[in-house]
Amino acid sequence: MKTAVTLILVTLLIQLSSGINYVTFPVILKQQGISNMLIGVAMSCEILAMLMLYPQLAKLLQKLGLFWTITLLSVTRSSAIALLAYNENYGYWLLGIFVYGASTGMLIVLVQTWLSSYKLGKSKGLFIGMFSSALSSGVALGPVILQSLPDELNRFYFNALLMLTPMLIMLFIGGKNQLFSVGNKIRVGFIFRHARIILLSALVGGVSFYGLPNFLTLYGINNGLDEQQASLLMTAFMMGSVILGLLISTCSSFINRQVLVLICVFTAVVCAVFLSLAVYAHYIFALCLLFLWGGCMGGIYAMGLTVIGERFHSEDQMSSNMSYTLMDSLGGIMGLILIGLFIDILGNDGMVYVIVAAGCMFLIYTVQQMVNRHRMFE
Repeated sequence: MKTAVTLILVTLLIQLSSGINYVTFPVILKQQGISNMLIGVAMSCEILAMLMLYPQLAKLLQKLGLFWTITLLSVTRSSAIALLAYNENYGYWLLGIFVYGASTGMLIVLVQTWLSSYKLGKSKGLFIGMFSSALSSGVALGPVILQSLPDELNRFYFNALLMLTPMLIMLFIGGKNQLFSVGNKIRVGFIFRHARIILLSALVGGVSFYGLPNFLTLYGINNGLDEQQASLLMTAFMMGSVILGLLISTCSSFINRQVLVLICVFTAVVCAVFLSLAVYAHYIFALCLLFLWGGCMGGIYAMGLTVIGERFHSEDQMSSNMSYTLMDSLGGIMGLILIGLFIDILGNDGMVYVIVAAGCMFLIYTVQQMVNRHRMFE
């Protein structure tokens, strides 16, 4: 139990670095004259790396063992960020973000699989909800930490050192021993056949969880907010995912999950529709909308993780967790590129149009599956 809690803390620290990057990267790229679409392409390299290299995690664990895999991934992600300091070449941005994304994504899957390997009984929904909340709270705290740093401190070097902290904790709590089994083959197709609706929920969640954090700061600045106020828009979204998402995940053990998913998707779409009006009219109301929106998306993500963990045997845990992360990442790539493109074409509200469209399509598909009585979130 203590190790499970420690892994949740590690997840928060891993994501804390990403939260800093989600503010730093888009703002600096914009200052260098990069278009919104190209910013989306650059930020999507983080997710693209995960999609391309995720099968290598199982091979790394088999060849190097847990200790050296954790060390290699942590040092790689730290070095990638340190080398981006003072960089003004767009190609190097793409390469640095790609390397950071590959190492960070594999590290998250490793922690997720490690956590799923524990027998948590009826508390599993709570712990998976805490894991999901840690993913969001780390991103949410990034802008807060960033604002507290002295101006003379380089953000990139600070972040690079911060990234080594999760490595030290993981190595201390059990990195010398292999604590979970790793299958020889990653069976994404098998997982998709038996959990299609769950993986599609991860796809839609990825559109919001990657698209919003990367563009909310620019969205706020373009609507007349200063950088500090704009960065807090992302914090409100992620804190909603932490607090409300954890509550929804816990309740899903006692309430019909299908109904909860429908309510969450519908509420998220409504929040997206009213966000543009709220930013113009009242800053506090916009923060409240983003808090509610984040809670709905966090709840969907945590429920999906819980069902994935319950539905498959231990030998398929690595495959199921990677498949879930894969679909989440694919949604993130689609969201980042489409949001950047539609902002360039339609203006600031292009971000809202993309997310509303994704939510509506998933809502229609979910209702269709319920009418046809297909297995969903059981």
